[in-house]
This record gives sequence, structure tokens and C-alpha cells, in this order.
Amino acid sequence: MLLFLIIYFLIFAFVAYRNLAAAIAVIVAFLPSYLIRFQIWVFPTTVLEGMILIVFFIWFAKFGWKKISQRFKNKNFFQPYPFYKQIILIIAVSYFSIFIAPDFYKAAGLWRAYFLEPIFFFLVFANIIKTKKDLRKIFFSLGISALLVSLFAVYQKITGDFIPVEMWRGASERRVTSFYTSPNAVGLFLAPIIAIYFAWLFDDFKKEKLLLNFYKILVLLFSLAAVIFSVSEGAWLGLTAAFAIFLLLIFTKKLNFKITKKFFYKIAVAIVSLSIIASLCFANLIKDKIQPVLLDTANQNRFILWQESWNFLTQNPKNFIFGAGIFGFPQIQEKFRAPLKMEPLIYPHNIFLNFWMEIGLIGMLAFIWLILNFFINAKKMLKSGQRILAIGSISAMVTVIIHGLVDVPYFKNDLAVLFWLILGIEVMIMQLSKIKTENF
Repeated sequence: MLLFLIIYFLIFAFVAYRNLAAAIAVIVAFLPSYLIRFQIWVFPTTVLEGMILIVFFIWFAKFGWKKISQRFKNKNFFQPYPFYKQIILIIAVSYFSIFIAPDFYKAAGLWRAYFLEPIFFFLVFANIIKTKKDLRKIFFSLGISALLVSLFAVYQKITGDFIPVEMWRGASERRVTSFYTSPNAVGLFLAPIIAIYFAWLFDDFKKEKLLLNFYKILVLLFSLAAVIFSVSEGAWLGLTAAFAIFLLLIFTKKLNFKITKKFFYKIAVAIVSLSIIASLCFANLIKDKIQPVLLDTANQNRFILWQESWNFLTQNPKNFIFGAGIFGFPQIQEKFRAPLKMEPLIYPHNIFLNFWMEIGLIGMLAFIWLILNFFINAKKMLKSGQRILAIGSISAMVTVIIHGLVDVPYFKNDLAVLFWLILGIEVMIMQLSKIKTENF
């Protein structure tokens, strides 16, 4: 096994040296390769991490150090990098969180996998992927990752084989997990890719070759099937929101309609009014539909996770500011978890609480700042020649945030890289459209 990995990394390093864009595409195509784990001396790592580090150090050796030295001379070291303020802050506070974590070595490994390496990937992506042709390669590779996950998930649905938990195997309540240990992981990975692929299909459908369009449709169909078969309600909700945003942004352009504050106020008033009327007229029906959802064990467990996380954070100023440290939540959960009712979990299952518990209040605020910056820049993309692809990246981020309200869409190797890939796609589209990214 080790010999095979050495040979693979040598071949990959040669590819990266010759063509960094191709190496980035390989990383994107094999995002699930983090599941292949091995150890170098006493340091555990994965194939995905190995590829990212190889690409980063080759990029740095060939181009990076020259750019950095030039920027030092010009006294504008950070300015050319998009999101540089948020990146510096996230790296700093997440690094500090290693030292307050209950398990230093575990936290250090996760910091590298969830923060350092995905940001390395983003930096290389933002500097190397420059053309529409390069971006098409990235999208194509993203489809390979999606097919690897979704095809296995569809096989599980048909056969019931290789599903790790007994209660998910029955024909009537079957939930697929693909290569992962949880059905929700399937939706977390595939939903943003579906949003991106829908936009890519919509963007160049008439211009593309028939075979490529068939490939896009194949990726979409199998990915959607896998998400449906996973019975991940969070992913369904995220995709519904993304699809609504997609249609809204498409038709506001088609109708030459501008979204204003006044428009949002009217929509808000209409939603509240309709909700009140519906609740009065259909109170019993709503109760019959909502009550089972609220009483569902998984949902009740989430309420407990959120409540206990908040209790921990508000226990004292130290917890409120610094959180629990990287990988600190499992020890906290063990203090309130009822073993027969709740499985041991690593995170509170809310994207904002996840960041707050892992890297503290400042880290959570830095993450919110990053997301806001993404959407502020996205507004400019909507006026560019790459409008449809821009809407795709916006929709993908919407799926991450909406699904993240009830799950963990970042703290996993492939999901962390996918998140920074979405940011990289925005940067690339803006560069392609010659729009300057802004840092607020």
C-alpha cells in the first residue's frame, strides 16, 4: 500500500510540475480521496492532503516566492489576494484554538486538514485557474467526484449492500451513505455540486457538444437521485432554497427587474401576512404536519445540541470568547448525552455554532464576514458576462449555508476544500470578467 502511494504521489508531483491546472483538476476529481488514510512516521494524513501539499509547494517553488518577494518590495503583500483579511483572521484564531483544545495533537491535525490545507488550495486555485477553459476542466472534474459518490449511493439503494448501520438497510426505510458513515454526508457533498452543475448546464447548453451536455445531465441525475435516496432533509431544504435563488436571479434579469429594499420589505410583509392568515385558517392542519417534525428524534437531538452548546458558551466569558477549541465539543457532549437516545457527535450541527465552538467567537464572526464578502462581491458578478455561472456559485453557497443551519457543511476534509473551491470559482469568474474583488 505504501509503495503504491509513493508511486502515485511521484506521478502526481510530475503532473503538478508540468501543469498545475491539471493537478488542481485531479484534486477536485478525487475529493473523496481523504478517506484513504496513511501515516508518515507518527503523523496521520490522507491522499487528499498529500495532493494539496504537493500542489502548494510546487506552486510556491515555481511562482509563489517570486510573487511574495515582489509584493514585499512594493509594500503591498496582501492587497492582491481576495478575502485576505478574513483568511488571516481565520488562520490566526483557528491556530490559537489548537492550544485550548483538550487534545493538542488531534486538534493540530484537524487544523491542518480543515483550515491550512484548504486555504493553501484556494491560494493556488486563485493564482492558477485563469481562463474559462481552465474553469470548464474544474467543473468536469467536480462531476467525476459527484459521480464517484452518487453511483455508489445508487448501488446501495438498489441492493442494500455496504450500508454501515442496520436500521438504514431495510427496503422501506433505506438511506444511502455512499463511501461515508452518514446519509447526511451524501447531501452535504453533492448539493453544492448540483447547484454548480445546474448553472453550467444552463449556461452553455446550446453551444456545448452533445456528449458534454449528456455528461452534465448524467451528473445531475445521479447526484439528485443520491441526495433523494439519502433522505437528507437538510440537503433537500438547501437545494430548494438554491433553486429558488437561481430562478429569482435569472428572472429578475429576464424581466429587467431590480431587487430593491422596498421590494424586500413588501415580500417580508407578504410572507408574514400570509403566515398569519394560514396559521389562523389551517391551524389544525399545520399542527398535524409540523408536530411530527418537531417530535422527530433527530430534530429533538439537534435542539438539545444547540441548547447545550449555548449553555456551555454562556457559562463564562472564557467559553463565550474562545469556544471549546478544535475537537473540543465531543467531551462537552458526553456530559449531557443520554447514550440510549443520542449518538456521540463531533459538532453541534449548526454552521455558526460549529465555528463558534471550534474556533471561538472571533472565528465565527470572521466566517460570517467571509460569507458576507462573498455575497457582496457576487452582486458585481451578476452584471458580468458570466452571469449564469455566477448565479451557480451563489446558489452553491446558499445550499451550504441553509443546509448548515441543521448540519456540518464545513468540518470534513472534502467539504472544507469544496467550500474554498466555491470561493475560488467566484474569484475566477470575477477575474474572467475583469471585475476587481473587494475586501470589506
